Amino acid sequence: MFWGDSIVNDFLAQYGEEAKKRKLILRDEKTISGRPHVGSLRSFVMHSVLSDVLTSRGIDNEFFYEINDTDAFDSVPAYVSAEWSEHLGKRLQDVPSPDFKAENYAIYFAEEYKKALIDSKYNATFYVSSKKYEAGEYDKYITLALDKRDKIREIYKEISGSVKDESWYPCQIICDGCGKIATTRILNWDGKEVEYVCDDDRGYVKGCGFKGKKSPFGGNATMPWKVEWAAKFCVVKVDLEGAGKDHYAAGGSRHVSNKICEEVFGHKHPFDVRHEFILMEGSKMSSSAGIGATAVELEQLLPRYIFRFMMIQKDVMKTINFAPDGDTVPVLFDQYDEVCTRYFEEEGNEAEHKDRIFEFTHYFEREKMDHLKRFLPRFSLVAFYVQMPHVDLTFKMEELKGEPLTEDDKAEVLLRAQYAEKWLTTCSPEKYIFKIWETLPPACSGLSEAQKDFLRVLAAYLQENPKATGEEIQTFIHAKKNEFVLSPVVIFQAIYLSILGKDSGPKAGWLIEALDNEFLLKRFLEASG
Repeated sequence: MFWGDSIVNDFLAQYGEEAKKRKLILRDEKTISGRPHVGSLRSFVMHSVLSDVLTSRGIDNEFFYEINDTDAFDSVPAYVSAEWSEHLGKRLQDVPSPDFKAENYAIYFAEEYKKALIDSKYNATFYVSSKKYEAGEYDKYITLALDKRDKIREIYKEISGSVKDESWYPCQIICDGCGKIATTRILNWDGKEVEYVCDDDRGYVKGCGFKGKKSPFGGNATMPWKVEWAAKFCVVKVDLEGAGKDHYAAGGSRHVSNKICEEVFGHKHPFDVRHEFILMEGSKMSSSAGIGATAVELEQLLPRYIFRFMMIQKDVMKTINFAPDGDTVPVLFDQYDEVCTRYFEEEGNEAEHKDRIFEFTHYFEREKMDHLKRFLPRFSLVAFYVQMPHVDLTFKMEELKGEPLTEDDKAEVLLRAQYAEKWLTTCSPEKYIFKIWETLPPACSGLSEAQKDFLRVLAAYLQENPKATGEEIQTFIHAKKNEFVLSPVVIFQAIYLSILGKDSGPKAGWLIEALDNEFLLKRFLEASG
């Protein structure tokens, strides 16, 4: 069963008839402290897909996604000027935009992130956390947190073992002296205002020493995140909200927030959903400059439907391993092609796991999917042909299909060619990159006499059969390996070394068919001389 259906089944079983009487609310969030890492996508996509599954069943719902701009700015990313360190400790909404054009630091990075999510056609209603604080929507819960701080301290200790000092208040006030929120401590609460001092040393920033008294309402304060998370359940009236599996570990933050939600704020906590993570692999992914390291970079590396497919195809409790400088990208295309072909060849069997994956990969265009029944050339083959000079890609694809390409076929071929070129020039592994040497590669000096003899025979065959297809050439090569008493590896090395200057490459028949015959005759005879 598709993971989205399984989770929704459990969710609806718990909510029963209530699910049919009102709009159900799903929620997730991201603190925008810089460019969101690709890992942030797992939770967003999970909630968006669950919303789509509910919609597909005729159940009214809305998925709210929060841009969190009220957390403290606690570090300056490498791609932001070091001058921004003067703003450490302030709320993200109070930190200026790196380009001085956006409303603030958080919004600057959020807009790029939101665009990537919207371009991917995921369903979500975006909102900004500070707007709800400023509108007074959290005032009730700030009051409850301050009034019941002892109860919250008990919950922290009971669930997580964390011991909060008796002087601790579950509220963070903005300093009127320096504008920081990370370095203030509340000293007293009289039911209307808090007395505070800005003297905390957080390691990355120190307080200014200012003492004051002010109301914590209307956006003047926030709450520690486990308390705030519980308050968000209440403010947004959330029915379903999941999180990474680490939050559900014994004593984890979700257990703390759930208990605060119910026992302090008097609100039923949302239906829980756990998810695994996205792990980035490969040497090019090890730094912040790596291609695909951020959510935006990954979204731009893949066509929309492959990006959505990658995020949807695995159960949410299974890790997604993504290595753009490995085989991940061509394998994703192959997996998608298999699911797409199955869907159209076995229509009507919609309950099948892979069919549901395909449906929700393309849910945004569910009303019109006929154009998806198109010719799907292997991505690795397209990546090969776009590197070959003199190859007419459309002609080659028609040859492979065995008939003229439709307009939908042509659009798909063009799209795959564009993304193949992008992948090859950014993060493709070396084994997919094929450079045709204009002169005889130096590596040919190591060819054995038997390999040279084979190249002469191959040249003679090509001279007699200039129109030979890739399959015919491949058959000829295999037929000759016994005659020369050479292993296939040694024979193919002779071909690759003489053309590519390395001992491996694509299917030899493809390679030879894609190149000019006169060039090949000259090269093979030169290499065997």
